[in-house]
Amino acid sequence: MKKKTAAMVLAALMAFSMTACGNGSTQKEDDSTAADQETTEATETADNTAADDTTSGDETVELHWLNKCESDVEAQIWQQVADLVHEKYPNITVTIENTDWTSYWTKLPVELASGNAPDLIYMHFSRASDYTNSMLSISDYIEKDEDINIDDFYSGILDSFIFDDQVYALPYDFGPYIMYYNKDLFDKYGVEYPDENTTWEEFKDKCKQLTQDGNYGTVFASSLDYYDPQVLSLGGEIINEKGEFDITGDKTTAALQSLADLINVDKVAPKIADTANTVWNWEQFEGGNIGMLIDGPWTVTNVVNYCDFNVGYSIIPKAEKQVTTINGSALAVTSESKHPKEAYQALEVLTSPEAQKLLAENGRALPSRDSVRDYYYESTSEQEGLEDAIKKSIEIGMPYYVTKKYSEVSTVFNSGMDTVWAGEVSAEDAAKDIQAQVDMILQ
Repeated sequence: MKKKTAAMVLAALMAFSMTACGNGSTQKEDDSTAADQETTEATETADNTAADDTTSGDETVELHWLNKCESDVEAQIWQQVADLVHEKYPNITVTIENTDWTSYWTKLPVELASGNAPDLIYMHFSRASDYTNSMLSISDYIEKDEDINIDDFYSGILDSFIFDDQVYALPYDFGPYIMYYNKDLFDKYGVEYPDENTTWEEFKDKCKQLTQDGNYGTVFASSLDYYDPQVLSLGGEIINEKGEFDITGDKTTAALQSLADLINVDKVAPKIADTANTVWNWEQFEGGNIGMLIDGPWTVTNVVNYCDFNVGYSIIPKAEKQVTTINGSALAVTSESKHPKEAYQALEVLTSPEAQKLLAENGRALPSRDSVRDYYYESTSEQEGLEDAIKKSIEIGMPYYVTKKYSEVSTVFNSGMDTVWAGEVSAEDAAKDIQAQVDMILQ
């Protein structure tokens, strides 16, 4: 599976454009008869692809967008983004169907196979390789689109949606996992705030100091995304850069056990009450009784709208090393869309500088476009320490590696780890069973 940087993709597209233009320049109108003229015009029309015209037509089109969304506040933001499409193209209306992360990955394959697939879909970088047959390659559209600047996208995340030299989705955000902390809770118990120099042992000590009166030092969710940075910092590795899955190594099982022990031995994190809810940890943090949480910059909008306490930001505590993961999300046109041209037009608007600026100003997303990223920092300037935490986390960040069939693999892994979080099985024993199941999936 070959990927290319944004610059390489642009160069290839330009080369294609030059070739296409060269062929077109040799065509001359044969006006000897009206019939010949009609034949020439018909041939030229047949040669044009849908990408040859990215201007709006007169046909009224309603596009169905299946989107991942976690709250009513976020839904309102996405509606504002969707409205931008109608403003630019009055004949196009985008209707959003929002659903949470867990439900989304159940609903998506069903809708794609229904015969009435959505025109636009949300796509996470970790699942993109599993859906290349369901996403429409938009490289030809990009090549013909004078409004888009492909180099404006952060290549580190755009590359995640390029397969076999074809662009399948445009990212709207990216970001590293950082540390959120409840400053009011730290102040209440006189605990020093975490910072970039905080070690793993100091982190655990702070958790113990904060765990009293029904409060906890930290919290987990049953989703690998949230705790992989800590596993890596502790010296473990679940998926390597080659996409190989192996959790049976001593350092990896020890790291997973250390995290589970925070719940079951040290008791500085609550039991995961809803393992199917991948934002359960965030919901607990909103309640005000959790000291520290790992999440991405895209969640700051929840801080603004739901947290009635002061929140601080830092980077992942240092253990054997200090590292975090970087990932991101995109939007794509489905290969089954009945309106591919209009869907691409909508996609270009939904990931445009204007749309990403709107997302940034609401704290919803750290823009994937370089040109508007500062709007995020400006709009969240009241969140003391956020910009510094993000920039330092990018410096220590690494890609979030995934396997083939990652959707199946992550489901098996998360399900298998539930027994570890519950304190019923050791990480070492669970790892053997999980590894065997994953090996069967990937063989």
